[in-house]
Amino acid sequence: MADRQESLAKAIAIIHRSESTFKNKKLLKTGLNIGQLRYLWTLYKEDGISQESMAKRFMVDKASVTRHIKRLEELGMIRREIDVKDRRIQRIFVTEKGFMMRELIEETTADWSTMLTAGFSEAEQDSLFQLLGRLSDNAIIAVEGGDMA
Repeated sequence: MADRQESLAKAIAIIHRSESTFKNKKLLKTGLNIGQLRYLWTLYKEDGISQESMAKRFMVDKASVTRHIKRLEELGMIRREIDVKDRRIQRIFVTEKGFMMRELIEETTADWSTMLTAGFSEAEQDSLFQLLGRLSDNAIIAVEGGDMA
């Protein structure tokens, strides 16, 4: 049983490190790194989301979000605005320059997914995504201290 658990942890770690290396190479000339990708990706889908919402969504602390957002702001890819209804909330919006990165980000993400699932049938891919979703859900439950029964 321990070998199986170690194999799962090792596989996840290898995939994660390999993804970082692959995507960071693709992004090298843009000033972006893999850390900022998910922020831009989220903003492409939900422009104007708050920093606090991002922290909750990514399960990271507010300081981590602030660092990534600050870097994206320095690169001119996003802008922050105070919410008109609640001045405690900062909303984040993609700039024109940020939207210019969308095609590269989508292409890089698609290339990585294609490479990872090379040789998998559609049914295997569907099954994999379903199982990974369950793994992710279990991880969230474990971190939040809930029962996984």
